[in-house]
Amino acid sequence: MVAALTREEDEFLGEFFRAVVDDEPLLPNDSRYVPLYEGDGLQEDDPVALLATAIRYAKQSVQLLAGFRGIGKSTELRRLRQTLETIGYKIILIDIEDYVNASTPVDVSDFLMAVAGAFGEAVVDEALLGENVLKESYWERAVAFMQTRVELKELSGEFGGRVGAGTDVEAAKVNAELAAKVGFKANLKEDPTFKSRLQEKMAGHLGALTADVRKFFEDCRKEFVTKYGPDVKIVVLVDSVEHIRGTSVNAGDVQASIETLFATHHDKLKIPGYHVVYTIPPFLKVRYPNLGSLYGVGAVQMFPAVKVKDKRDGVVTMGLERLRTVIEKRQPAGRRLLTPEEVTRIIVESGGHLRDLLRIVAEVIRRTRTLPASSAVVTSALDQLRTESLPIAEDDAVWLAKVARTGGAALESREELVHLARFFDTNMVLCYRNGPEWYDVHPLIKKHVMDLAKQVEERDKARSSQG
Repeated sequence: MVAALTREEDEFLGEFFRAVVDDEPLLPNDSRYVPLYEGDGLQEDDPVALLATAIRYAKQSVQLLAGFRGIGKSTELRRLRQTLETIGYKIILIDIEDYVNASTPVDVSDFLMAVAGAFGEAVVDEALLGENVLKESYWERAVAFMQTRVELKELSGEFGGRVGAGTDVEAAKVNAELAAKVGFKANLKEDPTFKSRLQEKMAGHLGALTADVRKFFEDCRKEFVTKYGPDVKIVVLVDSVEHIRGTSVNAGDVQASIETLFATHHDKLKIPGYHVVYTIPPFLKVRYPNLGSLYGVGAVQMFPAVKVKDKRDGVVTMGLERLRTVIEKRQPAGRRLLTPEEVTRIIVESGGHLRDLLRIVAEVIRRTRTLPASSAVVTSALDQLRTESLPIAEDDAVWLAKVARTGGAALESREELVHLARFFDTNMVLCYRNGPEWYDVHPLIKKHVMDLAKQVEERDKARSSQG
């Protein structure tokens, strides 16, 4: 009969579990933070250092940071913020997902409004400009801009009446403008119909809108200069753009809209007098080759997975040690749960993807009834995460096998980019860097993929010979 966990062991596992399921981005001074790019052979490819250097050397800039979800990109953006703040830069970090609908196509008009609105809300922090410095918020400005070009009621029947509803006529009249301001921000994110109509109405006013947004940023910069002096340097970090991915129904349209935003309208994403960093989905680098040339030298950085194996499946010791430290920082007594051999096994199976690594550890903890966890428990945890990616369609398996064999994206046509983006979003394909960037299938599903692809290829070959 298996002995039950003692109370102390149960509390240990509970503490460990909470430490690894905490998915919030870390600050560099957090005791759990691990500098993944310290050491010889890594520093020259540190995306944060490259972004920071371009910002320090240029008067103004736009840079793009590509990265897979759960890879640690948001944490590294906070390292960039801290790096620049220590040398006097004023940093505004925006989570754009709080302002746009991630399930519908994005247009440059609503994206510019969202960035400006988020920026305007952030700068009222006392560490930046403080309250009551700006004469009007961006949302007030946006409503005024819209009123000179379209009737607001054309965008949404409820747009002007939400706050005044249920009050007397005079109160409703007084609150109408406030209702419009509040409704504009809310509808931009939550009302697809409003957003669609806004995009339609703004199509003929894009130049004027861009100028108005830039004028807002210019006015804000003047306030920064008044408060901090003429040499003030301001950086806007726009995070979570890669979360705009659409649904299974409209993914292709959403991906096309992201390409249009960053390729066709690249000039409108530049904010004079500011440095800007936008996160972008990794598929965009494949969808639009040489995207960085639109923004400047080295303007696109990729945040890859930690390399724990090379292209020949040889173990990379430095990557293993970095990720061992990640686990140890979460729980210094982690060896009570996992032997060194099982830690290595888990790290390799994670593919160097930080979130997947922590998810595997959490799954092991859930299944552990005695310490340390047995090899069978680790296998069971890995099987559980593997099944979450299965079954795999035959066509997908053939494509993924080609990725594994070539180290490339294995695209035969642009139409396949929709599927590649899905592989990226679900971590079925990971990106690594060893000089040039290269791709591989996630280790958890790689054997299944290769076996299935081989069966399909042998079957098709047999059918061809019979035909």
